[in-house]
Amino acid sequence: MKLKIKELVALLAFVTFATSCDDGNIHDVLHLDINEGYAIRLKGNIKNMSQWESGKYQIAVAAFAVQDSYPLLAKSLPQTEGEIDFRFEGINPDCETIELCVLNRINKKVASLATLFNRGEDGNRAIEDTIYYNAGELDAGMYATIQASIFNKRCAFCHGMGETPAAGLYLTDGNSFESLVNVPSKKVDSLMRVEPNHAERSTLYKVLTEYNEYSAWHYDHTKFFYGNSMSNLVKEWISQGAIK
Repeated sequence: MKLKIKELVALLAFVTFATSCDDGNIHDVLHLDINEGYAIRLKGNIKNMSQWESGKYQIAVAAFAVQDSYPLLAKSLPQTEGEIDFRFEGINPDCETIELCVLNRINKKVASLATLFNRGEDGNRAIEDTIYYNAGELDAGMYATIQASIFNKRCAFCHGMGETPAAGLYLTDGNSFESLVNVPSKKVDSLMRVEPNHAERSTLYKVLTEYNEYSAWHYDHTKFFYGNSMSNLVKEWISQGAIK
């Protein structure tokens, strides 16, 4: 029985993914050399990649199907500071998006740093064309990723967009770090909002993962964050020293 190229790609991707999960290592994820698909040329000055612990995370260019957190195909960037000139060819032409993102050890997307291609916006692009993306000056550090992926998208509306932010906490861009790290909590007297190296003693992490009728905070944040990659990312950032 002959397999079509797309069926073969899917089969090989599954085998590669299963192998990487079994041995617990992150490889050059699901990178298959095929003769069709998109090509990406990524340039820019990407800094603070070293904040992501090797073996737990990688920064990669990855192609995703619709609303999927696991890539169809991905290739990791070299962890070097400064200017990069990165090329990735043979990207699955059936993908919905191609993103510069952070993947964890099981190749699940933790956060998106930039969208390089979106079928809804670039659907007429020929697959023979190279997609060029200039990342400019991009901070790929953990705190910058939390700010862009969590605070800006989910928290800033209540914490800083108005004249009186909830709990007096500003989580807007440019204000969150100084409002969080080593700042006493207004809700729990014995805790800091963020105590570096101690997520379990930080109000920020508790708010995202704990809630009951006796909680000092009145809004249940856990329905958006508990047990997902976002709360785990906040925990990891605090546990590694809450570096800016």
